[in-house]
Amino acid sequence: MDNDTSASSGKARPAYTRMLADVEAGRVGAVVAWDLDRLHRRPVELEHFIDLADRHRLALATVGGNADLSTDNGRLFARIKGAVARGEIERKSARQKRANLQRAELGKPPAGGRRAVGYEPGGMELREFEAALIRDGYRHLLAGASLRGIAAQWNAAGFTTAVGGAWRPDGVRYTLRNPRNAAIVVHCGQEYGAGAWPAIVPEHTYRAAVALLDEPSRRTTPTTARRYLLAGLARCHCGAVVITGRTQHGQRTYRCGRSRGHLSRGAVPIDELVAALVVARLSRPDAAELLTVPGEGPDVGVLREEASALRARLGELSDLFADGAITAAQLARGTERARTRLDAIERQMADAGRIPVLGELVTADDVRATWDALDLDRRRAAIDTLMAVSLLPPGRGARRFDPETVRINWRTPE
Repeated sequence: MDNDTSASSGKARPAYTRMLADVEAGRVGAVVAWDLDRLHRRPVELEHFIDLADRHRLALATVGGNADLSTDNGRLFARIKGAVARGEIERKSARQKRANLQRAELGKPPAGGRRAVGYEPGGMELREFEAALIRDGYRHLLAGASLRGIAAQWNAAGFTTAVGGAWRPDGVRYTLRNPRNAAIVVHCGQEYGAGAWPAIVPEHTYRAAVALLDEPSRRTTPTTARRYLLAGLARCHCGAVVITGRTQHGQRTYRCGRSRGHLSRGAVPIDELVAALVVARLSRPDAAELLTVPGEGPDVGVLREEASALRARLGELSDLFADGAITAAQLARGTERARTRLDAIERQMADAGRIPVLGELVTADDVRATWDALDLDRRRAAIDTLMAVSLLPPGRGARRFDPETVRINWRTPE
C-alpha cells in the first residue's frame, strides 16, 4: 500500500509498481480499487494499465461496480473518468497557485508545510529560543566561524532541526540562506519585498551572510575542516602551505606541504607565540582603528525602499507585456535595467551587513579571555586578517624555540 502517496503527484509509488510487475509476471489476475480515479490520475498511467490488462486479461473491480477494460465502452468510460480527474487536479493546482501568489503579494508566509525553524506554527511569531541561536549563527558566520562550528554550537545548546534531528553543516547553510529569516517574501524564486512577520535578522545581515556562503572558495565539508591553528594558514619559508604531522613520540608538528623532509617544527610553541602576538596587538589602545572603514556606509533604509520599488517595477513590466502595452524588446530592456540596479543594491546591502572579524576581540575588556573563548575557526580568521605567518628552519642542532624563526608580516599597521 502506498500510504500518503497521491496517484496525481507523479512520485514513484513502490507498491503500485510491484503490482504491475506481478501482473506482468502472471501472479495477479485481478485488481480491486476504491475508484478508477484513485488508481490512476494521470492518463499515461491509465493507457499503460489498459495495455497491460488487455495483454494479461486482467479483471478490474471498483467499489462502485466492475470496470471492464476489455470492451471499447469500458475503456472509453475509464478514459473519460481519468480526464475528468486530471482536469480537477489542474483546477485545484491553479487555485493553490493563485492563493500562494496572493499570500506573497500580501506579505504573508507560505501556508501549510513544515514549521520554519525560528518561528512558531503559522510563521507569524518568533520562537525566541531558536531565533536567538539563529542570530548567533549569523553573527558567528560573519565573524569567521564555519558552518561545522555553528552546527556544533546549536547542537550543544539543545537546538534541533524542524524534524528533531541534530544539525549538520548543510542544514545550517540552508537555514542561514532562508530569506524568511529576514522577513523577505519569496514566491517561485522571485522576491516580493518585505513580509508581515517579524524578522530574525535585518535584511543587510542576511544579504551579507548569503554573499559569504556563496563565495566559491568557501569549504564546509568535514573532510576539509581544520583542527589546528595554523594548518593551511601559515607557509613554509619556501612558499608552500604548512600542514600538520606528528613525531614518533606523538608530538604535533608543522611541516612543509611540498617536501616531507624540508621543514618540521614543533607546533605548540609556534601556536603560543602567534596567539600572544594577536592578543598583544589587539590589546593596544589603537586597536579600534583596525575596525575603521573609510567613508560613510550606505543608508540601508533607502536601499531597501529602492529595492522594493524596483521589484514592483518588474511586476508592472510583466503586466504591461501581458496586456500588450509593451513589446518583448521593451520588456527585456526594462527588466535588464531593473535587475542590474537591483543586483547592485543587494551587493551594497551585503557590504553594509558584514561584521569585522576582529570586532569582538577589539571591543573586549579582556582580549586574552575573549581569545581563549573563541572557537578554532574564529581564531584562524582573526590571524588571517591580522598577519601572514612564515616558518623558517630552526637551525642545526637547535634545542630551544627561537621566536625569530617565525616570521610575521602584518597585514594591518603594526
